[in-house]
Amino acid sequence: MMDELRRSSAHVFVEDISHPVLTYSDVHHLSRVLRLKNGEVVSCSDGHGAWRVTHWKDGAVESVSEVVTEPEHSILLTVAIAPVKGDKTDLTIEKLVEIGIDRIAILQPLERSVVRWDSDKTSQVLDRYRRIALAAAMQSRRVYLPEIVGPVSLDALGVDGIAMAEPGGQASWDGVRTLVIGPEGGFSPSELASSLPTIDLGSTILRAETAAIVGASLMVAHSRR
Repeated sequence: MMDELRRSSAHVFVEDISHPVLTYSDVHHLSRVLRLKNGEVVSCSDGHGAWRVTHWKDGAVESVSEVVTEPEHSILLTVAIAPVKGDKTDLTIEKLVEIGIDRIAILQPLERSVVRWDSDKTSQVLDRYRRIALAAAMQSRRVYLPEIVGPVSLDALGVDGIAMAEPGGQASWDGVRTLVIGPEGGFSPSELASSLPTIDLGSTILRAETAAIVGASLMVAHSRR
């Protein structure tokens, strides 16, 4: 990560990186929550790899550097998760974004899924997940916004580079680009009987949200070391 990004007092996403303009919510956050002082550094990104350094001044930002464009990772990583009870899915999405996952797929209910949304609430829930991902991308100084998709079926994920997280799984991390995490009750026997390989995350039994975070960390460490 560039030092300018790491050292910035705040990081925001803007529509036009050539003329960065803050949204009302960003102005409120920087002025009322972070209480920035004039002259503090704010990094701005368009979410597609381009970013620049600006200075905070009187409720707006002034550009002080040229636009820098970071290359996208040659290998894009996906974690597919089954929503779990309470706010644990929110936490999972936040941490997956911080870890560096490029795409988070929300699975349709599996056989042992506890959380099952009404169809009229799906759009609302996904919008909340995207807001959580945006805030996490700002906190972690990402310049590529992660993609949140769903609900998707297991079959829709395809078969190339995919592994299901399961105790005792024998697959290697080599070539794994999509990690599938089951619900609280785990995958059913019929789901495990699919053609997808399984991969082990360690010697202990993990909660679904912990498995997603551990698995994502292992996948990122292996593919981007």
